Amino acid sequence: MDLPAVLRERLLVHEAAALGPRTTLGVGGPAPFVIEPRDRHELMLAVRELAAAGLPFRLLGHGSNLLVRDEGVPDVVLHTRLMTGIWHEGLREQALRVEAGASLARLVSVCHQQGLAGAEPLVGIPGTLGGAVAGNAGSRHGCIGDVLCEVTVLDGSGEALAVPCAPSDFGYRRSPFAGRVVLDAVLQLRADRPDAIWQRTSAILQAKRDSQPLTARSAGCMFRNTPDAPSGRLIEEAGCKGRAVGAAHVSERHANFIVNSGGARAADVLDLVEQVRAAVRAKSGQDLMLEVEVWGGGRQAARSAPVTGPQASGDRLPGAEPASFASPQPTSKSGMERP
Repeated sequence: MDLPAVLRERLLVHEAAALGPRTTLGVGGPAPFVIEPRDRHELMLAVRELAAAGLPFRLLGHGSNLLVRDEGVPDVVLHTRLMTGIWHEGLREQALRVEAGASLARLVSVCHQQGLAGAEPLVGIPGTLGGAVAGNAGSRHGCIGDVLCEVTVLDGSGEALAVPCAPSDFGYRRSPFAGRVVLDAVLQLRADRPDAIWQRTSAILQAKRDSQPLTARSAGCMFRNTPDAPSGRLIEEAGCKGRAVGAAHVSERHANFIVNSGGARAADVLDLVEQVRAAVRAKSGQDLMLEVEVWGGGRQAARSAPVTGPQASGDRLPGAEPASFASPQPTSKSGMERP
């Protein structure tokens, strides 16, 4: 595989790049190329050139909610970690436009500083805006879909489209933007006192610290909750807390987390996943579904066109309009950053 010359000349390209260190679980083999776009225009360029060359690609944000197999992937990986802009959307002081690679931790911090409420449920989630939009990230306190009003994606021809959305478009780990290339999104928030926002944010974060291994190396929740019960409870009732394969073990703090205690392989994690699923099936009859994505081994097809992928199509979404990329409105408030 070789990249189009324009990508080598204009973008940040890493060859034979290990993916494990780029994920929160810390396991997995390499990709032939990892490209790091610095803004939406570079991401659009990369997608157009890769699609024209027929080269499959995958999108990577913070690397949470992801398990890369030990053999890695044969595809180009677009890592959005440098696309971190957050700014006021036009003259709407209570709306923020956020680039795909901006971390949820930073988004929550900026909202607190700006006196904008609505993003508090995202605290403690180790992800980026793009991944959060694609999977409707959240917790029992709320989801990102509750505050999204517009998402900019690439369509099948590589055109950027601004797609309006509403909370009713989203559900538990369900998003109309799954499988699409997200450039940025607009969050419609509401004004509130920073101290009140901080009080709610702190309470949510403390509850997560008390019940989840937030500082350990993990991919986040490994399994989706079932309609009948939380997966963590089912796993604990099946006697799997603390079970280990190599350096991968089921967290003692929260059974729906598999932790890499140092030196774990993806094969260890996958073996442990199957053991847990079998134990839960034997105890309660429930079949646990993975919440994390698995890369490699044919588990998920990479994109070979701008929006080809799971639950995606090249059709224009209802209500979508060509996106206009006007310059961000300058601001003197702290915490804000122009892309």
